[in-house]
Amino acid sequence: MFKEVFKMEISYLRISVTDKCNLKCFYCRPDNMEFIPHEEILRYEEIARLVKAMTKYGLKKVRITGGEPLVRPQIENLVYLLRQIPEIQDIGMTTNGITLAHHAEKLKKAGLNRLNISIDSLKPELFYQITKGRLEDVLEGIKVSKKLGFDPIKINAVIIKGLNDNEALDFVEFGIEYGVEIRFIEMMPLGQGYIKWEKDMVRPLEEIKTKIEEKYGSLIPSFSVGSGAARVYEIPKYKAKIGFITPISNPFCDGCSKLRLTPEGKIKLCLRTDEEIPIKEVLRNGTDEDLDKMLKKILIEKEISNLKIQKSSYAFSDCVRVMTSIGG
Repeated sequence: MFKEVFKMEISYLRISVTDKCNLKCFYCRPDNMEFIPHEEILRYEEIARLVKAMTKYGLKKVRITGGEPLVRPQIENLVYLLRQIPEIQDIGMTTNGITLAHHAEKLKKAGLNRLNISIDSLKPELFYQITKGRLEDVLEGIKVSKKLGFDPIKINAVIIKGLNDNEALDFVEFGIEYGVEIRFIEMMPLGQGYIKWEKDMVRPLEEIKTKIEEKYGSLIPSFSVGSGAARVYEIPKYKAKIGFITPISNPFCDGCSKLRLTPEGKIKLCLRTDEEIPIKEVLRNGTDEDLDKMLKKILIEKEISNLKIQKSSYAFSDCVRVMTSIGG
């Protein structure tokens, strides 16, 4: 019935469980940020109810994000609840990795499949300058996670022109040494942190790709589990995978089947706009029929949003919501 009404499915949901974070990346979190009150945050059971309902409309894959998801108490309980939903084939998490070494075993036992770990510099001093955190803690989290068998582990690196763009080859070497996939991401003009985004902060990733190929030879297009928006390539000699996420220089919106759930229970249709649809009231007080009607409305709005964006010429609109409350 669903396919007869809608042209698309929603196969992927990113779930932001908190707007709090134990780092303070300058492009992500402003100085004067006001956090969402605890009572407004969705409960784990409410999130699981939504995920189960969305499987009717094609949902197979979820990613838990924040803020920093590991600052939310007993986050492994949410992983466990989601793992009990037979239709969900893949559960991932994006984390800054600061406390991952202490959580990795519980997450693995609860059923987490994959990890994306954010590292914007491999130089401890520059890492601290960007994040106010310790690189050593993140590296320990990677080592523990590798031993536990998380696969794949992907490293997300936001490339900022004039700051860390000279570390591209270092990241490739890191990926080869640690056996992890590297994802380079262009810096986006949303969720303004305490330093305002400027266009000259963006280093087009095609330039980074060229630099890598000058050293390692031609990169071969590759498939990667959970590749999502990334264009993924392989260095054949090392079987190392490198991904490029290019929202500024080469947008990737055609056929998008992703939705985002905010911590306080709003469905965000796209990072380019501030369009959000509240769903918490239905999750807390509505019947299953009420929830299904809301999901049908969301799917229609998502399809309309995709069409609007495809016809527009801009890369991003000004996004009021800060990135730490949207989720990576």
